[in-house]
Amino acid sequence: MTWLIESVQTAQVDPEAVFRLYADPSTWVSWGHNATRARSDGPLAEGGLVYVRANYGRDYPCRIRRFEPGRALELEVRPPFFVVINIYEVEPAGSGARVRHALEFSGPLSVPMRRVGIPRIYRRQLAEEVARVIALAVKVQS
Repeated sequence: MTWLIESVQTAQVDPEAVFRLYADPSTWVSWGHNATRARSDGPLAEGGLVYVRANYGRDYPCRIRRFEPGRALELEVRPPFFVVINIYEVEPAGSGARVRHALEFSGPLSVPMRRVGIPRIYRRQLAEEVARVIALAVKVQS
């Protein structure tokens, strides 16, 4: 079973300023809801890896499934018994940007995670994460 949660916000921010944060793993700890450290094995590109230390005290290799410069980054991480797809997208919207962060869960543990209310927790964290990335992008574009 696969399920998805997301947060979408529109703001007066330069889409490129948002994407620069996505493309620089060293910034992920400042806006990501669960990252305490992140480093890539080279320039971000499809098929590449980013190693992210989560709040759980372990570095997870995250495979870059999609990388569209200026537009989208999608990562796949495979903790034991489930798969998480992290989706980060930005697009122009009027004089600002539409920012979307989503998490897609699948695998054997995804069903019990959904039943115990994990989507509600992550939905709030994603909303906070999107707000943080927008605030940082506004700050760096000023």
